[in-house]
Amino acid sequence: MYLNGSALLHRQKALLVITLVVTLSCLLVTSIAFAQEKEEKSLLGFAHHLFEKGHYYQAVTEYERFIYYNPDHPAVSEARLKIAFCYKLGEQYSKSIELFSTLINEYPGQEYSIVAAYNIGDCYRLDGDYEEALIQFNAFVEDYPDHPLADKAQWNSAWIYIDMEDYPSAKDHLFLVRENSTYQSSAQELASAIEELPHLPRKSPRLAGFLAAVIPGSGHLYTGEKKQALFTFFTNALLIFGTYEAFNRDLYVAGGFLSIFALNYYSGNIFGALNSAHKYNRRVKDAYLEGYKRRYELSINLRGGAKTPLVEFALHF
Repeated sequence: MYLNGSALLHRQKALLVITLVVTLSCLLVTSIAFAQEKEEKSLLGFAHHLFEKGHYYQAVTEYERFIYYNPDHPAVSEARLKIAFCYKLGEQYSKSIELFSTLINEYPGQEYSIVAAYNIGDCYRLDGDYEEALIQFNAFVEDYPDHPLADKAQWNSAWIYIDMEDYPSAKDHLFLVRENSTYQSSAQELASAIEELPHLPRKSPRLAGFLAAVIPGSGHLYTGEKKQALFTFFTNALLIFGTYEAFNRDLYVAGGFLSIFALNYYSGNIFGALNSAHKYNRRVKDAYLEGYKRRYELSINLRGGAKTPLVEFALHF
């Protein structure tokens, strides 16, 4: 009986030791996994923090650090998309387009790929390449007609045509915005606002040039540039008077030089009046449209909808 009891005691001790070893091993593995997960989250979280603060190039470094240390992490695709956005928001559009194109190739059919496809067109738009932007936006709408970003593509296409002063094409794109879209009511209002553009206050460049030719400086006065009008009038008057006096005193060389200066300045006064009228019209149009831009951006951002966080992010940026 004693030997059996001793053997049982040894078995119990061995079982206890094994249990303790297994428990400690599980705790160790769990703590390591938790520490690793915490480190991953801290790396990604810090990168997100830098992004939200507008420190885009520092954020790129942190996103790349996260990808390097965690190449198989599920959030790698998100980090790569954010890197592309960092370059876009940092106005490095060529680099951003390159990164978005890579995402399209590596995540075909996924949400990251769709968001990247839209943003290629938006990068071209921001870079001033309107022709290529319209090509990309049209291709995006054809490929993903039911995606929320398709309406944003139509919206931005309309603004491109407005900047190009092709108002009928702008209205065509606004009318293509879907009824259930975040942009729908704003698109209707903007289409109505476009109707008012031809009726905004304008200055005739031809009339400005004619007035400047008759009385130097009057063209600038017509466009509201009073100081420039006075300066132009008196400068032309002095040059004409000086030319007259030089020839009147038989100073033909001086009179010749002064007449050349007077003629150049007189011509410049006419072209300056033409440009002043164009600038006036552009300022009026830009001020009118800028008010709508600010209003629509605010109202669109305030209107919500059932969208994924990735789509919400893409709609905002």
